[in-house]
Amino acid sequence: MDFDRVIDRSRTYSLKWDNPKNSPGLPDIIPLWVADMDFAPPPAVTQAIKRRAEHPVFGYTRAIGDYNEAVAAWYRERQGLELSPSDILMAPAVMPALAAAIQAFTDKGEGVMIQPPVYHPFYSVVEENDRVLVEAPIARLSDGSWEMDFELMEAAAEKAARDGVRLKAILVSSPHNPVGRVWSEAELEKLLIFAQKRGAAVLCDEIHSDIILGERDFLSMAGFAGEDARKLVVLSGPNKTFNIAGLHISQAIARDEGTRKAMKRAISAGGFGLPNAFSLTAALAAYREGGAWLEELLAYLRGNHGFLLEFLGKRLPEVGVSPLEGSYLAWLDIRALLAKRGEGIDERPLASSLEEEGRVRLSSGRDFGKEGSGYLRLNIATPRSILSEGLERTAKFLKG
Repeated sequence: MDFDRVIDRSRTYSLKWDNPKNSPGLPDIIPLWVADMDFAPPPAVTQAIKRRAEHPVFGYTRAIGDYNEAVAAWYRERQGLELSPSDILMAPAVMPALAAAIQAFTDKGEGVMIQPPVYHPFYSVVEENDRVLVEAPIARLSDGSWEMDFELMEAAAEKAARDGVRLKAILVSSPHNPVGRVWSEAELEKLLIFAQKRGAAVLCDEIHSDIILGERDFLSMAGFAGEDARKLVVLSGPNKTFNIAGLHISQAIARDEGTRKAMKRAISAGGFGLPNAFSLTAALAAYREGGAWLEELLAYLRGNHGFLLEFLGKRLPEVGVSPLEGSYLAWLDIRALLAKRGEGIDERPLASSLEEEGRVRLSSGRDFGKEGSGYLRLNIATPRSILSEGLERTAKFLKG
């Protein structure tokens, strides 16, 4: 694959590239924010979609057992994890599936714990379903890495109980978006114990689980079985891995029968019954034939990450970067830079000016909760020439 090839995504209704703030006479804004990649998917995916499009009828579509079997085979090949196809439920995109899980395992007014700074739709999916947010921030270590803070989790659960809020579910981002952490087996086991002690469900978003760039191996929570799997749902899909997020398909993995029945009912209650013809076609081709492409992608992303670190070390040494173990999203610590500029710790004015004047868009850390103050998130999944230009513009703007 030629990941250096620049593909013009403008005028494709792209959330990332069709920016209304692009102005005549000014360079187009380089988008290094939203989490989709600027690479073509595996050739097998494009070819499969073309073949399907040649058939002129796009009626109701069902997967029979093919999707579940393809997902199970992928987990076996990539993670050495043996899943039964019956453990797997097809679902729409991960966030609708997560909303279904919240409805399945919690009631209105009950508490759902999140670990900020965290993927911002976690906030809305809890609050817009009339559940109560229980926030237990993760802890930043001296080397810039992050870990689960179980003391804070205990304190947050106890405070919720004093306020009359019963904790019924925990949302987990694994690998964590935005800080890029791959959780250790010890952390995941302790998390399960914490949840089981309270009878709370664990709802684990593993959408970035195939994008592992660091040395720590990824451990899927789908590996927990038996009693440990009660009220445990893993949500994932091919969308981030193969850059087909616009096609919307995912899976919910529940190894406990009662948990699976509750999840199946909630997905059905949301109106999801049959997949999109093209999403199913693309997902099957990706899982069956996309492994070699993924290995090339990971090598390219590691190169981009190295390029980012080298650039910042030379041009913007005030900017720190959390270790990127999983995902293609770099978490930049700009607190020292903000202090040097006399701008406090709120990065939002700088991020806005960088977009308007510097013509580069990054994600503001506050999008992920108040714990993200002083940080920016940068997407490295783009051709190196685009990443380089974006970084050059950013350095010029910040130094100017």
